[in-house]
Amino acid sequence: MVTFADRDNDGISDLFDNCMDYANIGQVDFDSDSIGDDCDFDDDNDGYPDDVDAFDTDPNDWADFDFDGIGTSKDGDDDNDGILDSFDETPITISENLVTKYLQEVLDCSKMDAGTSRMLCYSQFFGDLSKNEKNNSDALELSIALSKMNVIDDCHFVSHEVGHVAFTEQPNVAENLIGMDGTMCRGGFFHGVLSAYFHDEQEKNKSLPSNYKIICNDLLGTSNYQDCVHGLGHGLVHYFNEDLDSSLEMCHDMSFYQNRLCVKGVMMQYAENVLTRQGLIENTLSNLCNESQLNNIDFVECSMSTGSTLAFFTDHDMKQGSKFCNLIEHEQSQNYCLDGLRLEIQDSKQYDIAPLSENLREKFQPQFIEGTSKIIDIQSPAIISNFQFMPEVGIISFSIDRPQYVVMYIPNEFVTSKMAVSINGLIPSDLSTKNNVLDENITMIRFVPNDSGLVMITPLP
Repeated sequence: MVTFADRDNDGISDLFDNCMDYANIGQVDFDSDSIGDDCDFDDDNDGYPDDVDAFDTDPNDWADFDFDGIGTSKDGDDDNDGILDSFDETPITISENLVTKYLQEVLDCSKMDAGTSRMLCYSQFFGDLSKNEKNNSDALELSIALSKMNVIDDCHFVSHEVGHVAFTEQPNVAENLIGMDGTMCRGGFFHGVLSAYFHDEQEKNKSLPSNYKIICNDLLGTSNYQDCVHGLGHGLVHYFNEDLDSSLEMCHDMSFYQNRLCVKGVMMQYAENVLTRQGLIENTLSNLCNESQLNNIDFVECSMSTGSTLAFFTDHDMKQGSKFCNLIEHEQSQNYCLDGLRLEIQDSKQYDIAPLSENLREKFQPQFIEGTSKIIDIQSPAIISNFQFMPEVGIISFSIDRPQYVVMYIPNEFVTSKMAVSINGLIPSDLSTKNNVLDENITMIRFVPNDSGLVMITPLP
């Protein structure tokens, strides 16, 4: 009896199999080029690989840069601005202009194996793009578009490189960040700018800037401040050459909420550096977060950041990322790693959701207590004004311009065990308090006012 080779074990002899290395019992071949769809990198034979082809069974279309479901050749309004292309002076989007201009570079990266190699290829591409185009927002628009097209796994990582280049071209933190939208690629541009700044300071053998705590203050009262302070954490790791203790010490010397933002940035950059250099091996993953050398909260953050970082190394694939989290010997750290992985994958899928308007975005508005180094951290989409703290009677007051939630983190020395909260003399229906938040000497007060007006927080007898 004659037997025929069938190396993919799909029951079809290699002599007749249009995908000898991919099991494809159906033998589907859309473009009839004798290469089955399962192993054909260009199903419609239009010259655009399926990785970048939004319409891989339509040879007349490959792109949809306004994401309205209509390909460019059929779309009468390619940028979806309400003006027909025939009357529009700029009929196509910035991202379509750029991807057409740099198509070969995009294709070269798309052909690389998924994971670190492809991620680094796109990172290098976006760095070069930023140098050539001189417009950071345009580069970020392209990265978002490629994320939506699933050409790149996630634009957060590559936007770090855009930030690095931006600072190199214009070595001023504030000038790079003011006017940028921190929601683009989830703040990656901000993180890249801060990383480049502190790396530059370290390369020049300069002392840690004494103003590092206030380097983001030009963004106070905006929704971008949080991304800047998180970026500060990334930058500290660059400055201290991965000395985790020194980086964390600088964060811990800041206010409660600033510290949490900063620590997250430290842990993400630290995990990325170590895993890139040492690889995703059991020993490295198990020793990345040492519970005996970190306080409890930092240990949790380190473990979760390991999961977040693994998402980027595995194309945000939960199954693949979980395999690496499960290599961690410490059970709690393993579980936190899985939590971080899951949250990062959820966040990476938010590009199709329209960002909140500036009016509704949360703003960090720290209030400095006169005569002390203490800060009361306040987060709210509302604008906080006329803040006063009267230490002799323990009363805190301020005004809010609209009824939006308010979260306060107050050092315990400024509050009593019981505090009354009122807005225009009325107690808000949605009010909660918690003492010793995260086991620190901080009281959290959260409320949702029914109206704008005067907030009073007073001690009860």
